[in-house]
Amino acid sequence: MTKYQGTIVLAIALFAAQGGAGVAFGDQAPEAVVLQAKTGYVTGVSANDIQIDGYNYRIKVGAELLDPEGEPLVESEGVPFPVTKIALNSSVKFFLKAGEIQKMIVTFPQ
Repeated sequence: MTKYQGTIVLAIALFAAQGGAGVAFGDQAPEAVVLQAKTGYVTGVSANDIQIDGYNYRIKVGAELLDPEGEPLVESEGVPFPVTKIALNSSVKFFLKAGEIQKMIVTFPQ
């Protein structure tokens, strides 16, 4: 045991000199939980799904629909904008979590 004592002391000293810096695997969020941002153009719309660049995505109930300034899209005073009214060819930036759209920023075509 005393044979490795110098190595152990050196390892502890180096770790302390680094300030204990480093990222432990436990500090990272699981991939399925992290929101993943994607961009594209709307190619189809239905009540619960939206097609972006030919791929279908499920929209979470109560998902945030925002304009490019980050303000909520509303149909009229206090009434949320329905997904089915998003125009084809609208540019979108959307955030996926567990395979569902949680938030989407919509820029309507000019």
